[in-house]
Amino acid sequence: MKLFFCFLVTFLSLNLLPLELQENSSKNSNSNKINQSFELSQITLILNNQNHDVITELTAPRLSVDSSSEKLSILNPLLKVKERNKSSKTIRASRGLYNRISNLLEFEKNVQIKISSITQNLLLNTNKLILDNQDSSIISPVDTYFQSNDFHIHSKNLKIVDFLERQNKIIFENAIIINPDTNEELGRANKIKFYLESDLLIMQGLAVIKQKAISIQADEIHYNPVLKKIIKSINSKIINNS
Repeated sequence: MKLFFCFLVTFLSLNLLPLELQENSSKNSNSNKINQSFELSQITLILNNQNHDVITELTAPRLSVDSSSEKLSILNPLLKVKERNKSSKTIRASRGLYNRISNLLEFEKNVQIKISSITQNLLLNTNKLILDNQDSSIISPVDTYFQSNDFHIHSKNLKIVDFLERQNKIIFENAIIINPDTNEELGRANKIKFYLESDLLIMQGLAVIKQKAISIQADEIHYNPVLKKIIKSINSKIINNS
């Protein structure tokens, strides 16, 4: 996906387009070179992509540009992704960094993702997120805390596929599923895939689901957290918890 950044500032319009990663690094370095350091206030960065059903923009009270650095520093960034079906996603953070060379947008400190639709509201908290503008994916290499109405997940890292598109898939690594009502552990796995358009968790690698007095261990478990029901398991066994 190709993204273009426009900076719209009160009384000032500054065009830094396009900021794309090119195969020819020397050519890219010359085209993206900034000769002077400066700051902008009350900025809006409009990200135009090939999907016209999605509108994406990034706002911030201040952006700083250092001519000696390839990164743009953004204070308190707010990224908004709006879809025609009324769904929306936001990312907030205390600090943002945009790398003009790699086309990566980083969010740091007090990072929160909120995903809202007609049927659900999801929250994710962490201290670092990296948005890859080339494939619209997001990764977090640090601890993350995910919340929905029916379950919570604590993971060591995660990836969100196609964040700037309608369909999303969240992949949690080294993850624990938690009951939001009791804060008790419901299960865990090396990898958990959650498809936002469904109520299914696909748990892979040393997967465990706890159900009252027993635990189900398997290589793979398909679990519906709304119904609190195992849909499918592969190479499973039942363990008595008592």
